[in-house]
Amino acid sequence: MTNESLEMEPYDKWEEYRDSDDPFDIGTLHQLDLAHMPEDVTLWVLDNFFPETRIRREDDTLICEIEEHLYTKYWEHKFSAYAFSEAMERAVTRLMHEGHPFASPSRDAEDVHIFVRWQLRMPSATPPGGVTASIKAAFDLVWQRADAILEHSDSVLILGKDTGTAIDILKRIESKLQEMGYYTYIIKEQPDRAGESIVQKVMRYALSSRFVVIENSEPSGHLYEIPHVAKAAECVTVVLQEKDKGATWMFEDAYAKHKHWHKIEYEGISLEAAVVEAAKWAEQFLKDFGEYQTIHLPWLRK
Repeated sequence: MTNESLEMEPYDKWEEYRDSDDPFDIGTLHQLDLAHMPEDVTLWVLDNFFPETRIRREDDTLICEIEEHLYTKYWEHKFSAYAFSEAMERAVTRLMHEGHPFASPSRDAEDVHIFVRWQLRMPSATPPGGVTASIKAAFDLVWQRADAILEHSDSVLILGKDTGTAIDILKRIESKLQEMGYYTYIIKEQPDRAGESIVQKVMRYALSSRFVVIENSEPSGHLYEIPHVAKAAECVTVVLQEKDKGATWMFEDAYAKHKHWHKIEYEGISLEAAVVEAAKWAEQFLKDFGEYQTIHLPWLRK
């Protein structure tokens, strides 16, 4: 036997996964040392009652790309597959802003097939059982949030001066809210209905929205709409106002009298930060108010 024959290359247990185009089940995944998985390996996991997932490692992070396939031909949910897939993408975005370790939501439609994908990230030292549990929990969380987005309106009505260059301020508010995963409405851009007054139109959108954002730095028609939206309809309302400006003093004491009103002042480039703060406040108020109702209203107690 020659020395050459004895000098065999070391066995690479990852080679079969590196070159394979076939998925495997979670039982196989649980046998792998994911913390030391080579970075050029991508694992394709496909199992019954488990989200289709591709897993790879970058430094000390496992990147799990979860994919949901919605086949429109056999879709039986009460909302259309197209609406639900968009809600799933928005749900991931909303959950990202709430601190969940998600990234890169995307949605592709190919004829009757719709694919929604997003990344779940976790430490590479996470045990395989913890990885699969986290993937399953992430999928369920996104699905439930998407269902809630459609079942309970997840839109935001934006009011304020909407003429001239002032519309640019509302557009910036809208852009930031959309980036955070909300549906948005600037009332001027919504179609009018014959026989419906402006106040009725505003109320229709306000009552179907999760909360209302009002830019109140300059006077405009929104001053007439505020009492209907915030007082009569009791919509959760956040007023954004540039520092040292303001359309009127007439509602200033309302922030102290009504818990569902809140004012945030901003300066120039910090408008986007104020929008984030506004959404955070509104969501927390809705959560706290819902919990209060559940405790104190007998018909809501579980």
